Amino acid sequence: MHTEKSLATILAETKAEFTQFVTTRLNILKAEMEEKIRAWKSAIPLLIAALAFLLAGWMALTFALIALLHALFFPSAYAWLWSGLIVAAVYLALGVVLGRLAYAEVSSVSLTPTRTMNVLKQDQVWIQNEARTA
Repeated sequence: MHTEKSLATILAETKAEFTQFVTTRLNILKAEMEEKIRAWKSAIPLLIAALAFLLAGWMALTFALIALLHALFFPSAYAWLWSGLIVAAVYLALGVVLGRLAYAEVSSVSLTPTRTMNVLKQDQVWIQNEARTA
């Protein structure tokens, strides 16, 4: 009885296993990326609405601060100018500080699909071990 497989059969089986291997890994990557996109899609409309209300409130607060400072500088012909410059300088300083904090936060988060990368690393170790034993 002849139990050895032909080279063509071995190559066909290897091709099928490799195709299944790649398909599985691509499906893992696709599922992980869809999960991340789904989270962003649900949050974006809420973020836009929140930003619109925050912007309206910010403009009202800015006018109130400028008007308050104007009252302090009232005898001066340039009271509105000085009030606006003071508020603008404070906003610019806060913007720089918050921008740096945001940049540090964003740069610390990676968009790479970590679960997929871990699976691929495990696969690499498995393949190396199989190659050594073969």
